[in-house]
Amino acid sequence: MGSIKADELLSNMLQAAQKSLSAKWPQVRDLAAAEFGKYAHNLEAIRKMKRKGTISREQARLQRERQRNSSTTVRLTEKGLGLLAVEAAINAAMDAVRETVNKAIGRGLL
Repeated sequence: MGSIKADELLSNMLQAAQKSLSAKWPQVRDLAAAEFGKYAHNLEAIRKMKRKGTISREQARLQRERQRNSSTTVRLTEKGLGLLAVEAAINAAMDAVRETVNKAIGRGLL
């Protein structure tokens, strides 16, 4: 059985993500580092438990899946927050339209 070193795994994960995300990397680097760090350390812990016999193959699989789902949730939350920011910007723009139109016509049309 091979060993898993969280720091090496994290470095590999970050390099792969940076290559994949290229121009967007600076905006997601910190989030990726935090989430991938948790994932890498979790995998290292699972490997140690498996080697000691304190976790079954199925339990290890479920732990890996749980950690992956957690990372996915964080990424989706980040995406959702971005969408909320866009929605807020659109709403602010529409408020400006409403103010301008209502002021121009002298009453609350919009």
